[in-house]
Amino acid sequence: MAGATTIKYRRPTREEQTVINRALDRWGAFDALASSGAAAFAFLVRDEGPATKKKQQVCIIASRDLAEKAVALNPRVAGLAIGKLGGKKKKQFTPTLQGADLFARVGKKKKKEGKFYYVAVGDAAEKLVLYGRDVMGDSVLEASPELGENELVILVNARGEALGIGRTRFAGRSLLQKGRVTITTLADAGSYLRDESGRDEGNGGSSEGRAKIMRPGSATANANDAASRSLPRRS
Repeated sequence: MAGATTIKYRRPTREEQTVINRALDRWGAFDALASSGAAAFAFLVRDEGPATKKKQQVCIIASRDLAEKAVALNPRVAGLAIGKLGGKKKKQFTPTLQGADLFARVGKKKKKEGKFYYVAVGDAAEKLVLYGRDVMGDSVLEASPELGENELVILVNARGEALGIGRTRFAGRSLLQKGRVTITTLADAGSYLRDESGRDEGNGGSSEGRAKIMRPGSATANANDAASRSLPRRS
């Protein structure tokens, strides 16, 4: 059927792998996921949609053998989706929420050229971010002073757990200015629970429901735990 949605798994091209590696390095996860010390892991690109409007999703899978099987068998789902390729810039990698969570778990939050691309927020802001709200400068606990305007960052709480993905509205110390929104929240982990609560009237979007996103045993936690169980922890 013309225009029908098709799904195909393949190995990344050399150029795509370079984009992926740079993104992992940006969030301090290269050593854990893509270096020679992490040779057991492999990456797949999931092409979806007609050729003219193809969506490209990056997935990490536990071994090269499994990656080859996924390419041969082309299952509906393979590996953990950690990001998307493309967008306005062809050489752009945007992490998914699962990817942000994985990077926060295994990434080494060390400054590179004076920057690190995580922004930590306080407890009150944590709850607001999980509702999709933007970040006020008063709520920022830690942000690299070398961050520029319009930078993509992973939002984390005081314990280093991923809350969402944001984009800076200001540069450097201006991210801490009081009384102004300084980071736009693009995606938040609470969206999983809002979707869940929409199907469960008994939940009603309560704080009990929001808390599930961080609990061991939740669907999201189990999926990410499976991908990161054997990985080294951040330092």
